[in-house]
Amino acid sequence: MTRGEPLAQAGEAGWLTDAVLKHLPSAPAHLLLLGAQPVAQLAQLEVLGYSVACHNFGSDEGLNRFATRTTRPTNLVNLTLPETAATTFAAALVLGVSPQIHPLALWDQLYQRLDEGAVVVVVGHEPIRAPPRMPKWFEYVVAIGVRCGFAEQVTVDDEEGMERSGRVRVFRKATTARWQLRHVRTRDFDAIANLFHEVFGHPISRELWSWKYANGHGDGVLAVRNGALIAHYGGMYRNVMLCGKPDWVFQICDVMVHPKERGVMTRQGPFLLTAATSAEIYGPLGFGFPNARAMEVAAKMGLYAEVGQMSEVRWQPASPRLRLRTRLHSIVSGNAASRTVVETLWAAMARDLRYDVVGVRDWQFVEHRYFSHPHNHYEVLAATSRLTGKPLGVMVLRRLDTMCELVDVIAPLANLPLLIDQARRLTGLWGLPYLYCWITKNHLQRFLATEGQETALNVSIPTSCWTEDPRADIFKNRWWLMSGDTDFR
Repeated sequence: MTRGEPLAQAGEAGWLTDAVLKHLPSAPAHLLLLGAQPVAQLAQLEVLGYSVACHNFGSDEGLNRFATRTTRPTNLVNLTLPETAATTFAAALVLGVSPQIHPLALWDQLYQRLDEGAVVVVVGHEPIRAPPRMPKWFEYVVAIGVRCGFAEQVTVDDEEGMERSGRVRVFRKATTARWQLRHVRTRDFDAIANLFHEVFGHPISRELWSWKYANGHGDGVLAVRNGALIAHYGGMYRNVMLCGKPDWVFQICDVMVHPKERGVMTRQGPFLLTAATSAEIYGPLGFGFPNARAMEVAAKMGLYAEVGQMSEVRWQPASPRLRLRTRLHSIVSGNAASRTVVETLWAAMARDLRYDVVGVRDWQFVEHRYFSHPHNHYEVLAATSRLTGKPLGVMVLRRLDTMCELVDVIAPLANLPLLIDQARRLTGLWGLPYLYCWITKNHLQRFLATEGQETALNVSIPTSCWTEDPRADIFKNRWWLMSGDTDFR
């Protein structure tokens, strides 16, 4: 497992300059030193008379997402200090902060370890090998620190003697904020499940939560008040093809605010604080499936902009007789031949949608989304040519009590009518009254051309606009989304 690029440290020689030292309290004081191998700085501070507890970034940090061809891992700060270290500290010196350091995990742990009024000196560094995903990443580190209860004191310019050390910000731990922000950890599940039940009226199982968020699949931001969880803003990482180029987006899900706190829909309320923090850490590209009210609230706060809408299409069942042109075969989890079929058809679909935005539908996605779902059962079927045996498309169906849902398709778009015909045939064979699917409105005509009838949905497709990234405009009327792209169908 790679940890990505090296973490920079303050100064090539490793020595702290007066521009940093002047902001620390007088020795002797208990200092918390964080950084990437800050051995020289530790020795320097101890010579000056400070009592220093040191934590090395990257030594035993967890990863909140794994490196892929489109993502770089982010190190979660986990302050494990020696038993002999002080329980709280008068100041913290944080060296080598980069886009690889998870800012919320950093700030929420600093808040727990520092005395009231403690000073925090943060030294930030630009990535060495590649530009950051968000050019304003360090501004967001500062903003998240302020939301976590740290008041910014002063900006120290590079020319004050920092040499090649990067940008410096000085903070002071302020009084307790109305809401404390925290990075979601596995141990938070019970509180999250209680809030989920309060908000949505039904439970969420630990298995479903793990399917969404565990093992690098997703992340979230919590807001806590008086020790109780009152807001959650979650999302899953989704690999996409962005007009033919591989990328990833943050798929927004499980947005919850406790019913007693919903009146605080202000620019300092828990919804905005959790949503803005998520956008600054996991952005700049995002999408979701909010209803009209949620979309309106988020748009007024400058969080979302609408880039599309979902439609529902319904079909009558078709004759259950066998088809002369096509036949069906099951796609089987863990099967090499099934994997080849899915990968080949996904490559053809991606070529057809090279001017659009589409979530990756490769074998890894199919295995996780459909075969590993903890509760739902899906029929994953390949349609092949009866004459040649050539794979024509894969469809995912879900049998419900009163209908059949076409959850997903993986196919060249020219073969879409053949898949829908087979889906209608199975609907009739199973004795269900109708077949339906969700599709983004910009691709609606492809489905209506197969004798489908549109039914309006109250579901918008937003893009994240909080970070004002120009790439957000690329999503306008370009998404290919079906109900298989949701986390709740």
